[in-house]
Amino acid sequence: MINFIDAVKNILEEQNKNIEILFNEGVIKKHTFYKYRKHFPSLNTIYNVANYLCVSIDYLFELSNNNNFKPYSFNNSTFHNNLSLLIKKANISYREFCNNLHISRADTSRWKKKYCPSFSVIIEIKDYFNCSFDDILG
Repeated sequence: MINFIDAVKNILEEQNKNIEILFNEGVIKKHTFYKYRKHFPSLNTIYNVANYLCVSIDYLFELSNNNNFKPYSFNNSTFHNNLSLLIKKANISYREFCNNLHISRADTSRWKKKYCPSFSVIIEIKDYFNCSFDDILG
């Protein structure tokens, strides 16, 4: 998977835009953006950038050639329902899922209520189920 900075730059190039537009429009701060050379951005940051650029997360990260953009906002219920469906479809238990990904059951409970998993965890889930970001995030 392409890194976040390169992914954003590639989309901006496709749209004949300069990186400075993100900073000038207040989508993301310049110093924050360049921190993502070494770290994954938060899901909220990815949503902000994807929404601003009108691209799906799968398209942004070059995991799909089709841009099936729908505006993003995190919804715990949708995320948890999608995760439950993926677990059921894989014919495994939550316990097995948590053990395989080294995720605590307490974390999955928090996701159901009000917390958002980190983007790195969402990547792990996506890779584990071999699905798209949209399959997980709705």
